[in-house]
Formats: sequence, C-alpha cells, structure tokens
Amino acid sequence: MPTFLERYAAFALDLDGVVWRGDAIIEGAAEGLAAIREAGKPLLFLSNNAAYLPSWVLGRLRAAGIEVSPNEVLTSGMVLARWIRSHRLEGQRALVLGVDEVVQQLVGVVEVVPFDDANEARLVVAARDTRFDYERLRIAANAIRSGARFVAVNRDNTLPLPGGRLDPGTGSIVAAVEAASGTRATVIGKPEAPTVEAASAIIGSKGVLMIGDRPDSDVAVARRAGWDAALVLTGVTKAGDEVDPEPDYVIESLLSLSSDADGRRLQRRATI
Repeated sequence: MPTFLERYAAFALDLDGVVWRGDAIIEGAAEGLAAIREAGKPLLFLSNNAAYLPSWVLGRLRAAGIEVSPNEVLTSGMVLARWIRSHRLEGQRALVLGVDEVVQQLVGVVEVVPFDDANEARLVVAARDTRFDYERLRIAANAIRSGARFVAVNRDNTLPLPGGRLDPGTGSIVAAVEAASGTRATVIGKPEAPTVEAASAIIGSKGVLMIGDRPDSDVAVARRAGWDAALVLTGVTKAGDEVDPEPDYVIESLLSLSSDADGRRLQRRATI
C-alpha cells in the first residue's frame, strides 16, 4: 500500500496539539515535517489561533529546525483581516475581545476602541481573551444588541497544554457573549468558509491531507474543503474518545509521516 507521502500531493497541518503543546515541540513533529520537505510536497500550517503573529510562527518553527516560508502560514487572525476587508468593514470602530497580539493584527484594519469608549462600535471581535471578565462581557453584549456585527475567530473551546492540561479557548468566550447578547457569532476560522477559501487558494483542493487534533475544526474543515483528514492523538483528542466527524486516518503523531512503523502505511479504517 502507498504511504502518506506517496498518496498525497500536499499537506495542511494544525499547530496547537499537532506541532507543539504550549512551549514544547511535540516529539516526532520535526521528523514528520522534514519528511514532507524531503518528499518535495507543499504544506500549509493552518491555525485557528488568532494570537499567533505570522512572524512569530515562522521564528518558532525555524528555531525547532523546521524550514518554513511566509506563504506557508495561515492563521485565523490573517483570515479575519481578509474577511473584514471583503465585507467593507475596514476602518470601522471595533471592540476586540482578545490578547494584545490579536489587537496588533487589527491595527490599520479597523479602529480598535477601548472598552470604556465603546459608543457606536460597529464590530465586536471575539478571540481568546485572558482579560475577559463580567464588565467586558457586558460592554460587548450591549454593543451587539445596539447593532454591532459579531464575529469570532473560532469555536475551539479549549487550548491543549503540556501534560494533557487544557486552557479555556476562544469558544468559551464566544459562548458567553452569544448567551449575553442573544446573537450567534459569524465564525471565520476552521471549519468555516472564509478559512476554507483562503487555505484552498494557497494549497489547492485536490490531493490534500489535513492533519489536526480536533474533529470539529480540523476534520470538519477537511470535509468542507474536499480534503482527506488524519487525526493525531497528541492534542485534545485521546484514544477512546468519540469523534464526529470521523477522520480518514488516526495516527499517533506526525512521526507517522517518517516511520514505517506507527501507521505510516495507510489504513482507511479510522478507529480510535
């Protein structure tokens, strides 16, 4: 049977829970990515983490010995900026629930307003916000009820950390604002159409394998894009978990791309 590298023309990969967890590079990730490089196959790092500045992603990957170019990184923060421009919201007053890196990427795209000056905000952006509290929730919900558009970078409820720990993710913030405002957010990250369109324009729609750790974002984005999907067990999904949608493959880690053992030979039955 063919190997992953023999069967697929290109690879899209999540970062959190696939390449790294918190500050630690996952064992076998560098070897798996090196195998893609050696095979001469295009790849795209496709992350729902809007706090990741593209330059920071490049620097961290290169520090781990992983060669990458700027056009091989696409984050939900980058997709968000494109979405804002395409919907003619550029320059609008915006409340941003997010860390400083999210705000930094929106400077020059929208007019980011402080929470104590939220009058006439036309856009509320929700990302992972470590300063989130009742007051920020109240102000954001009131702005939405007053007519501001509500957009979220993703619905990932958790963020994987070393040792199997999980931190609250953007989805936890989004759920609170949706409940308080009575309005469902427009989501632009995986698996939604804005990310599918942006990623497909870079990596293509044929012969692509998406590798991620979340069925609801990584496997789902593959289904929407017409790609195949491999689920790794190094992030939020663990052996024994029920998954939906079901991936085409389940692999222990990215090391499966470079080793004859541990599932390098393709098996279509996706059993966790």
